[in-house]
Amino acid sequence: MTSKQYHPITLGVSDAEREREVQLEIENFLRALDSYPDRFAREPHLSFEQHLFSIATEDQMFSDQPRH
Repeated sequence: MTSKQYHPITLGVSDAEREREVQLEIENFLRALDSYPDRFAREPHLSFEQHLFSIATEDQMFSDQPRH
């Protein structure tokens, strides 16, 4: 009986691009961890997940802007 190895399929994404995406996700998570207590103090109904999503969205909007 042979064991099967799992090889994820990535469509059109290089290893360098995927590594950059993962690095951005980590940075966003750490920013959210750092800033959540202050934001929660102002908005106690806000979950960490909502806060993290807002940071990721801000980052995405910023990265989509044309650079001069």
